[in-house]
Amino acid sequence: MPTQEEVNIEGYVEYAAGMTIFLTRVLGRILLVGVGGLTWDDVFTVVAAAFWTTDLVILHYIGVYGSSVGQTTESALLLDDVTVESFRIGDKLTFASWCCYVCLIWSMKGIVLWYYDRMTLNLWQNVLSKWMRWFTLSTFIIAMLFQFTLCVPIQRAWQVKPYPSDKCVFRKENYIAYPILSIVSDLGIMAIPLPLIWQAKIEIKRKIILCVFFASGIFIIIATLLRTIYSLGSLTDLLVATQWATREYLVTAFVVSAPAIKPLFSRRLWGLRMSTNRSGTGYSDHYGSNASGLRSGKGSKGTGHSVVIESQGGENSASGKAFEMSRGWSRKSNNPRLRLPSEPSQEHIVQDSDEEAGIHVTDTYTISSEERRAKE
Repeated sequence: MPTQEEVNIEGYVEYAAGMTIFLTRVLGRILLVGVGGLTWDDVFTVVAAAFWTTDLVILHYIGVYGSSVGQTTESALLLDDVTVESFRIGDKLTFASWCCYVCLIWSMKGIVLWYYDRMTLNLWQNVLSKWMRWFTLSTFIIAMLFQFTLCVPIQRAWQVKPYPSDKCVFRKENYIAYPILSIVSDLGIMAIPLPLIWQAKIEIKRKIILCVFFASGIFIIIATLLRTIYSLGSLTDLLVATQWATREYLVTAFVVSAPAIKPLFSRRLWGLRMSTNRSGTGYSDHYGSNASGLRSGKGSKGTGHSVVIESQGGENSASGKAFEMSRGWSRKSNNPRLRLPSEPSQEHIVQDSDEEAGIHVTDTYTISSEERRAKE
């Protein structure tokens, strides 16, 4: 059995690794799309980091105050008043830790769902992504309702003497219900990109590689199952559940952040020639040398973020033709957006998942990023 010190050290190390992953993801997104281009998956990254931090602090103080886990009807009656009060605080913290666990795991599901929302822009899988968001939200609500209704009245969850019941103290049902809800939603989330990849016109080997990459959620499922098995096998030792919970956090954080971190290690991002041209009130960073461009900047009212693909000629494109669509925080229905054809979108996603702006093209384009002042 692990000691409190061992669990604390492992928890701190895994927390540091998780925060590094989250920070890398957010900074990578800012480098790619700018602060104005951040979307809801980036917000959920910050939310997940906040819940993880909160849970780490809670777990530390549970070790300080102790809890009723491991007590029996007879042993609880022998506790003195000081110990009873300490355990009561620890039991309240344990209840809060369960809430943090649910919020953290489901907020990381939100990272993936909103990432897929951008990745499947203008595809039928985008509708599936939206339905999965509602389904995942429903599983989150069920999980929280289960947490608050398992032991009623709720005050019994931190009652020490007399001993309330095993259901209120060990909460064995949580170790069963939460994994079921989590795994079902994970399977639905993994189903979003796989049909898109399989239908793409690329070689089988690359299809398999991409399917494995986007199906990496299976590692989350494995981590969830391992936590469930070991926790159920050691219900009287809260340290075992704590140890496996932090491991599950780290695995999940890595899997949900990997697609957004991947562009930072792309030869396409760092290996191509970059030139900076400054003119007027803005600047542009150019990659490559083809005759088409992508411009990113603020909308005319300064409230949103727009992306423009400019085609300046070429064998299969009309000279001077441009496509524009909005992205970022502006979601108003009166903000017109011109979407590109869905077939090029599919080929774009499977050929190079580094592009995250919702712009889906099959040719190589010169990419520029330009900040523009709002027109008065």
